[in-house]
Amino acid sequence: MKPAFCMMFLLLLIWPTALLRSQEPSGPVKEHIAPSESVAPVISDESLPKGARLYVAPISNGFETYITAGIEKKKVPIVIVADRTKADYELTGVSDSDRAGWAKMLFLGSQQTNEAASIKIVNLKTGNVVFAYSVNKTNSVRGKQSAGEAVAKHINEKIENRFH
Repeated sequence: MKPAFCMMFLLLLIWPTALLRSQEPSGPVKEHIAPSESVAPVISDESLPKGARLYVAPISNGFETYITAGIEKKKVPIVIVADRTKADYELTGVSDSDRAGWAKMLFLGSQQTNEAASIKIVNLKTGNVVFAYSVNKTNSVRGKQSAGEAVAKHINEKIENRFH
């Protein structure tokens, strides 16, 4: 992964906490977060049923196209919909592509890329995260296609209750 991407990810995790701490009142705190309220999403044990209507949200670098193609190629038994209002579930995520540098191309003769992506699928009715997956393909010949197919394969395993 690119160092800049890693730093940006860490800043996104740390910055809101630091901002909240700087805005805390100096006196006694009157409001508390109830124990039942969760700050971070929790993955539920809810299954992803066959025939579920899935909306694939736009992802950086056009990665949603590769996920959709992977779902088709791996014959995942879900229905992809273009309208979020007609979906039962929504897939969102991030992706990063690291192209081969000049040294790798010159000395190793390789133009293979490093691909990284993370996705989550949320039940739009309950708001529960039903599935999350992260893929990191190094020296990938087919690049985003390989990462998209890996995501689709694991979605299929979730549907068949084989995901470990």
